[in-house]
Amino acid sequence: TVFLMLSALAADLSYAIGDLGIIVERMEGAGEVKKCIVCGRFMKVGNIPKGADATINNIMQESLSARNIGYRKDKNNGNYVNLMLYRYEERIGGNLSVDKPAGVGFHMHLMENNTLKRVFTFDEDQQALSENLFNIGKFFRRGAKWLTVEELSIDAINQGLDVILEEHR
Repeated sequence: TVFLMLSALAADLSYAIGDLGIIVERMEGAGEVKKCIVCGRFMKVGNIPKGADATINNIMQESLSARNIGYRKDKNNGNYVNLMLYRYEERIGGNLSVDKPAGVGFHMHLMENNTLKRVFTFDEDQQALSENLFNIGKFFRRGAKWLTVEELSIDAINQGLDVILEEHR
């Protein structure tokens, strides 16, 4: 019966938006404060290793596919998501102990016919549960471990898509 309930819930989470284009851009200039060229919000740019934008693009594709939303690799023909990546920093350590936690920062923009419709901002370094007990739900939802930057990005992108696609359910 639990499977049937989950299946019924998943069936209700369909989106009426059609295929979305995906544009992933990187903000250069580590250590600088810059203004997002899409939404005008400010961000403190961090390190972004080579290939991070491709990883984010793959996560976006998988996250949209999981929602039964098709995707394109361009911004032509209507709606698209522009993700401005400004920080992508891997943890130093393992699952149980870290010297430095993973951190990621981005602005996710829903564009409809080149007009900004919604913005989601994510900027987080994972924290130990002992640093903030209010994050206990997030801590257990994420597997009660230190995440890699890719795992943190998956969680962040799913949060962002939930927000920017909310009105299209």
